[in-house]
Amino acid sequence: MKFHKFYTKMNLSLTNKPACLLLLLCTHAIAQHPWQKPNPPVPKAEIDRIIGPVTTTKTERPIHALWVWGYDKNHGPGNHDYERIRDLMTGLLGKIPGFDLETVYEFPTAEQFAKSDLVCMYLHLPDLSDQQHADLKGFINRGGAVVSIHETCIIRPQEAGQKLSESLGMAWNEGESKWGALFTGMTLDTDHEIFRGFGKKLEIPDEFYWNLNTQKEGVRIIASVPTGPPDDSHSPIAEDKLDQTPWPVVWTYELGKGRVFGTSAGHNTFTFYDPKFRIMLFRGLAWTLRQKPDPFMPAIYEGITSPTGMVGTTETMRDWRGKRRGPK
Repeated sequence: MKFHKFYTKMNLSLTNKPACLLLLLCTHAIAQHPWQKPNPPVPKAEIDRIIGPVTTTKTERPIHALWVWGYDKNHGPGNHDYERIRDLMTGLLGKIPGFDLETVYEFPTAEQFAKSDLVCMYLHLPDLSDQQHADLKGFINRGGAVVSIHETCIIRPQEAGQKLSESLGMAWNEGESKWGALFTGMTLDTDHEIFRGFGKKLEIPDEFYWNLNTQKEGVRIIASVPTGPPDDSHSPIAEDKLDQTPWPVVWTYELGKGRVFGTSAGHNTFTFYDPKFRIMLFRGLAWTLRQKPDPFMPAIYEGITSPTGMVGTTETMRDWRGKRRGPK
């Protein structure tokens, strides 16, 4: 949000520093898109049908993976909960036979890249040096697997975003890219194995980015959606009021011998407790590794399956306590 416009709408002068500071603090304390709620839980039989037969519980070869995380300073609890999702994913993925998960703060070292098969990133990346850009791109070129979630694809200035897109397939284009709520279901490429068994539409109450830097070669868009107004998206917008452009939300990217799965969704913490989002995420992870997704499928249900056989959550998770803004 451009705060100058916001202050004007609120009839506050930029010279009124105490009022502006208070407004900034209040803005940071409020979650974005407060009207968004989790999808209702669905019967386990529906998730079983999408997943299909599971024939193995162990990865085809030993996998050493990194989960890259950071602190979020600008969002209230329930959005960009990088530390909380780190802990969730280490709990879910750490139990998979043959899959070893290590957590990494902000960005891997060259040595960590060298010993890893997979790098999953959910954070706002720090400013990357030319060498760090080269390390990431080199890791993928050699056959490395990368999963990029939500704000991972945002980096500034414009030149840095262009460099990052060379590794992720898509990345922020400062001055051109926009952010806003997902107002309607994503249209899926169900010919891709990641969305096998899904219908043509997938509803994920969340946020995404559009007008991104996009590589001309190697990118395949597998989920797209029309958009409404950018920035805060304070309330729902009727589908007939949205633009008609199919903006990417989920994509795959092949570079050299490696693969990338990317999505700009993942803003809301409750999204990671949605079973269909988990299927998409874990299948995407398996696709980057060129492995069957079967060993990851039990993690879909963990912690979100009720005694009555419903899968999902009704919690918005916007008011949980304990979110840290940075290192102690």
